[in-house]
Amino acid sequence: MTPAREQFVAGALAIAVGAAVALAMLYAPGGARAPAWVIYAAAGAFVLAGLTLIAQGTGRRLLARWLPALVIACLVAPAAWIALGAGPRRCLVSVWASGGRLLGRHSDLLCRLAFGAGAVLGLLMLLLAVREALRNDLDP
Repeated sequence: MTPAREQFVAGALAIAVGAAVALAMLYAPGGARAPAWVIYAAAGAFVLAGLTLIAQGTGRRLLARWLPALVIACLVAPAAWIALGAGPRRCLVSVWASGGRLLGRHSDLLCRLAFGAGAVLGLLMLLLAVREALRNDLDP
């Protein structure tokens, strides 16, 4: 299989995963523990990542430069909601010990701080992705 075809297949699979998650939210929203927009943002990351792979494989340079920034934005949204959204947060940590698996919960504050740090890191990555796309747009 050629690299372009591999990218197309991988992209199509990523799009299918994102579409499945979005459809699950649309048709069965009752089991969600997050607002719909958070789940759609996560699903959108898969769709946009798939489109990025397809754009790269088909030589669509403009899309291949800008879509990664949108993927990052979609990934930052859930972390920002966990860090800043209303209501309590519960993070579960699994620790493996010699006697088996031990579970422990962190406080709401620790959970928010961890995801807040991830959101800040994601925003920095987003700024770098936008800067790189702009730099490439300005190059002849």
